[in-house]
Amino acid sequence: MRSRSALISAAIVVPCILAASTALMAQSAPVLSASEVAVACAPSLTIVPERPPVHDLRVVGAQDTVPRSLFGMRDTVIISGGTRGGVQLNQQYAIRRAYAFGHTGKGELQTIHTTGWLRVVAVNDATSVAVVEQVCDGVVTGDYLEPFVAPAPATGGAISTTADLDFSSLGRVLFGDEERRIAGPGDFVLVDRGAADIAPGTRVAVYRDLKTAGVPLVAVGEGMIVIVNNGTPVMRITTTRDAIRSGDYVVIHK
Repeated sequence: MRSRSALISAAIVVPCILAASTALMAQSAPVLSASEVAVACAPSLTIVPERPPVHDLRVVGAQDTVPRSLFGMRDTVIISGGTRGGVQLNQQYAIRRAYAFGHTGKGELQTIHTTGWLRVVAVNDATSVAVVEQVCDGVVTGDYLEPFVAPAPATGGAISTTADLDFSSLGRVLFGDEERRIAGPGDFVLVDRGAADIAPGTRVAVYRDLKTAGVPLVAVGEGMIVIVNNGTPVMRITTTRDAIRSGDYVVIHK
């Protein structure tokens, strides 16, 4: 049974939620465009460690009359940390969880799924209350928090011709969010950069090896690197002749 002192401590922030939420929403950062929201929702990549990482800040529940484990836009949620953990009023956090389907072993690649982001509207020394500002998927109890960084506006010039492609250093398509192995226009896929230096704004082409004697790599589509998460480039597919697949080659436009 939870102690009375713990319940009282958790309840300290309750009375100020509505007033604080209204005031702080008025101070929110500029609204992101649909394209920027899509980029902020893009997945990132990690390598499964020997021990699961410890995330001090997680979504633990909601201020509701019944227990809940699934949350959406504008829901008020409780965070498992307060000022002692560095949480500050009006701070934004991205909401994430590691994607796991079946067993993932140490050293294997694993996608990190972004479910949205939130803003802190009330805080004491041990507990915080936040409002979900944006959802990319359902936010659930146990999702962990990281400082939210809004994506930089995309840059990069228009693609000219295939003559400016650099085939000297090829990357590879890894997979999309939740490790999907095929993708189309508008989708985001994680890229193994190989030996290439790929920065946000880099235009790329996608080629495929048909594994047929005498047939060179064939063009499949085009894309642009929109963000680099945890050191892994994320490509947004712009055009395709066929579905982009895991293992396709990524070629930089010079």
